[in-house]
Amino acid sequence: MVNIGRKLFAKIHKQKHHANPNHDVHFMAREIDDWLVRGVESMVNGSYTPRHLKRHYFPDEMVDQLHLSDRIFQNILLKQIKPTFPYVMNPNCYHLHGPSGVRLATRRIRQVLLEKKPQYIIRADIKSFYKSIPHHQLIQDIKKHYNDLNVQSMLEQIIINPIETPRGYKNPDQGIALRGPLSQFFSGIYLKPLDDAFNSMDVTYIRYQDDILILCQTSRQLNRCKQRMMEVLHERRLSLSRKKTRIGNIEKGFHFLGIHYPGTQTQDNTHVIQANDRAVIPAGTAQNLTSLWGGTEIAINHQTPGLDTIVPHARTLRKAREQINLMVKDGVSPKKIRRYLHLWVMWWVRTTESWQYQELLEWFLNVCWDFSPAAYAAGLLTHAIKKYGYQSQAQVLSAPGFYATA
Repeated sequence: MVNIGRKLFAKIHKQKHHANPNHDVHFMAREIDDWLVRGVESMVNGSYTPRHLKRHYFPDEMVDQLHLSDRIFQNILLKQIKPTFPYVMNPNCYHLHGPSGVRLATRRIRQVLLEKKPQYIIRADIKSFYKSIPHHQLIQDIKKHYNDLNVQSMLEQIIINPIETPRGYKNPDQGIALRGPLSQFFSGIYLKPLDDAFNSMDVTYIRYQDDILILCQTSRQLNRCKQRMMEVLHERRLSLSRKKTRIGNIEKGFHFLGIHYPGTQTQDNTHVIQANDRAVIPAGTAQNLTSLWGGTEIAINHQTPGLDTIVPHARTLRKAREQINLMVKDGVSPKKIRRYLHLWVMWWVRTTESWQYQELLEWFLNVCWDFSPAAYAAGLLTHAIKKYGYQSQAQVLSAPGFYATA
């Protein structure tokens, strides 16, 4: 476990080696042989107790943050617990698969749409999920599935960990740290009754953290699923977000995990990315992009998506655009911004297993009215088209030195 901890800390230290000289990470690097060994020993004998969470306030959110050492220790604990997942967790809980969870969920959804052709859908989002989990019930659920007293004790200490705020310490009786290493494990345990409730029903049930998707064949199945879901959520003291929940016919399409699945009829929805047969960047913008990157005007060729074609959801493209704008504002180097966009495109191409590298960049450009993100996307697209033409994503991504010359 000590070696695992060293590897985890090395990754964190590499990311933060440019931090302020007084940052905790530098002191921890010098004293790693002390605090890491003592922490691992406390985990072995079950006496591990995390430091208090520290609350940080940002313009758009409030975050309860773990200390760096606790992040490492809880990652180690997660690695010890993970082998039990196949025996404890429901297989329809896809976020427990890690980074590949989105790809596996997307693959299953496409397979069901192609083979079973469901007619009805429940697309639900649990309101303030992580903030609403009661500590007492979560601890009882853990004791139900894990008999080891040391594991029970450590997980309980992590759950009830006090929060340090500018106004003193708080001891809430509900809510868990959103970005903690064990938060997804806790969500899998707490909503296991909901996941198990649909095992015997002839429907397709998929959950990714607080996002739920149920595909049904008949309206009777739809009503039964809706009733059962509401019963379990009420028992778990949870509620649905009205704004993000949709129940009804599937013909208008739906979106899930950043991907839009077109319906069975023509859409009139501004959230769907519909491309023209030949959409060209406006003359002024195209000229600016070309002068910046030294290329020629880019004509974006798109075919209108077929009924079996998935497209990026508008929010997916917007988040990438906002991230690039933020990186530009913070003075991040152009090389790092290009790399971010390149890796973002690669991740989605591999996740969906159907989008092409150039195609996703074209979608991005087609809805991008901000100069900086459009310029970086145009640069990558120009390079890909000039050097590789319109090839499959496998050819582009496997080409030697693609990013080095992008």
